Amino acid sequence: MSQLLSWMNMMAGLILFFSMSGISSWVMFSTPQAKIFPFMLGILLLGNAAYLALGRGEFLSRRA
Repeated sequence: MSQLLSWMNMMAGLILFFSMSGISSWVMFSTPQAKIFPFMLGILLLGNAAYLALGRGEFLSRRA
């Protein structure tokens, strides 16, 4: 279950970063001030994905 949450958090964070970039034609956040909240949310989601991925591996290594 934590692996699924990790993947979902990672995908949501990457979609947020992609929507803030100028690569796509669908720019959702046009001003720099509007990009602050999605940037912090993307960092939080990617950090949470890394924590879930690393935390699960650490838990399994302790049980062995």
